[in-house]
Amino acid sequence: MNNVMGMALGGMRAAQQGVQVAAHNVANLATPDAQRLQLQRAEDGQGGVGTTVAGADPDPTAPLGDLLAARAEVVAFAANASVIRRQDQMLGSLLDRDA
Repeated sequence: MNNVMGMALGGMRAAQQGVQVAAHNVANLATPDAQRLQLQRAEDGQGGVGTTVAGADPDPTAPLGDLLAARAEVVAFAANASVIRRQDQMLGSLLDRDA
């Protein structure tokens, strides 16, 4: 069961980093020579998710994509928080039953 908690926490960290990357890109729209960033995800050794921030090519449609990506990351964060909440409820029920 701890693996589920670890995976959900990893997903929350990845979502948080995704929002930060999108915010960086939107905040630097008017900054000359600002480097766009992109979040790359990969599976880590325990079934969770690992992230890497890398530079991205300039893209004229990027502001809309960044705003949509930030919204998707907020939804992903909430979904992972729901997993943690549900696991906590299940563990509480198990402990109540055994008490």
